Amino acid sequence: MLDALVVGAGPTGLTMAVELARHGLRCRIVDQLEAPSVLSRALAVQARTLEVFDDFGIADEAVARGRRTEAFNVVGAGGARARVPLQAFSWLETRFPYILMLPQDATEALLTEYLGTFGVKVERGLGLEDFRQDADGVEVTLKRADGQVERVKARWLLGCDGARSRVRKGAGIPFEGETYDDACVLADVHVEWPLGQGELCILPSTRGVVAAFPMPGEKRFRMFAVMPRDSLPEGDDTAPLTLEEMQALVDRMVPVPTRLSEPRWMTRYRLHRRGVPHYRQGRVFLAGDAAHIHSPAGGQGMNTGIQDAYNLAWKLALVTRGHAPESLLDTYEQERHPVGQKLLQGTDRLFGLMARGGATSRLLRAYMVPRIARQLLGNRFVQRQMTRFVSQLAIHYRRSPLSTERIWGDEAGGVRLAEGPAPGEYVPELPVKGEGVTRLHEVLRGPHHTLLLFTGLEPEAKARSELVALARRLEAAYGPLLRARVVVAGEGTPTPYVLADEDGAAHRRFGAGAECFYLLRPDGYVGHRERPIEPKRLEAELTRRMGSPRPGQARVAG
Repeated sequence: MLDALVVGAGPTGLTMAVELARHGLRCRIVDQLEAPSVLSRALAVQARTLEVFDDFGIADEAVARGRRTEAFNVVGAGGARARVPLQAFSWLETRFPYILMLPQDATEALLTEYLGTFGVKVERGLGLEDFRQDADGVEVTLKRADGQVERVKARWLLGCDGARSRVRKGAGIPFEGETYDDACVLADVHVEWPLGQGELCILPSTRGVVAAFPMPGEKRFRMFAVMPRDSLPEGDDTAPLTLEEMQALVDRMVPVPTRLSEPRWMTRYRLHRRGVPHYRQGRVFLAGDAAHIHSPAGGQGMNTGIQDAYNLAWKLALVTRGHAPESLLDTYEQERHPVGQKLLQGTDRLFGLMARGGATSRLLRAYMVPRIARQLLGNRFVQRQMTRFVSQLAIHYRRSPLSTERIWGDEAGGVRLAEGPAPGEYVPELPVKGEGVTRLHEVLRGPHHTLLLFTGLEPEAKARSELVALARRLEAAYGPLLRARVVVAGEGTPTPYVLADEDGAAHRRFGAGAECFYLLRPDGYVGHRERPIEPKRLEAELTRRMGSPRPGQARVAG
């Protein structure tokens, strides 16, 4: 029996298969398409997704193949313009403080290559026909294009098969929402115009709105237009989009001279806002577009699907391998469903501000938005709110049952533990020195929990050595499930099991003026924090999350 069958080989399904394979589970990934799509489709790769790719070791290659967005422009009627350089992202605590434009086919190629290093290949031309589940697993019927049928038994069935998900339909899970009335067209083209390369542009007009997203390549953009359906000639709703038609639309809606050429992909489509009430039915789970679809405003869709997979896979691994109870899997919906709902609301609001409404709304946007945008986007608070939403680094699971803490005793060093990253929050990137690492996220890299034992800002030599011994024993007890490191303030040279925090910046950011510990989840969020460090309580917390130490290992606390 397989541990898991992943249906759908887009970015969500590929991320799911990668994570399952990294955690040592036996999985297959199937896709109905006979060959990978060569269409660019989803384009924006956000900071949080690049951190996932950094965990996989493929972020540098993604950045090399993509294009960083350098500025955000709003250009209204008559050429009125607001331009904001995207240095607004620079305050984010990440190695990737920008939006990367990377076509989806390139993202899928990177993930497919990485998946192959685990000996797992995408099985194409193989679609899901139906399935049934019982207490032991899911029996799935797969069908090839030639009519050949295969039956597969797996412990878990993972529906990553998009908006028309057969897994979702087979599970009987509703897909609730609406279809927008507007007509939408897009084209990946070479663009000659006076606006900057590498810059994202929003161009509202009295006829609708055009958005231009920079792509890799000389003067290449994704041109996206939204307009009232009744403004198009009858029959245009279904006819193939031509370069001539796209040029005519741009001529009517873009206030600067613009010439399109060299189309690589053009299409027209309708936008939807839909989501599922539940992400799980028994042994069947949904992720990505199978669970939520929305407008492209904010460039969130593909990134959210990748985060769905990144959240679920490590939990499936712990449960399947007997290290955690099945109730852990309930936290997938508890954590990701609110994210999906906020995403639908947020993108709907952005789309409404950008494109919805009648002739009066379009007129106001055409003439007023650039002036308002110049004031709003120049405001530091607005910049931070925007970048936190777009980057997905603001996503948190503070209300999750997995987010716990126990804090008592006095603060020290002029910092408060409560001001550090709270349970359920993203772990910031910080410089530290360890064996072979220069930053914190390199320590987190891999399919394990990470335990950070902070010495406090004024460590005593005895306490430091005791914590190092504790870290060594814990790693031996939990093996590949846990990486334990002692973060030592004021130390410049790392030693085994030690991260040197030379200027104390990591201690201050984590509020660790006094001795304390943080237990970080495999997906890079804080699971638990506690002060002071009591070995027996620490071991109990590790056992609660990862099961008892492996057989043959002595208890690590005494």
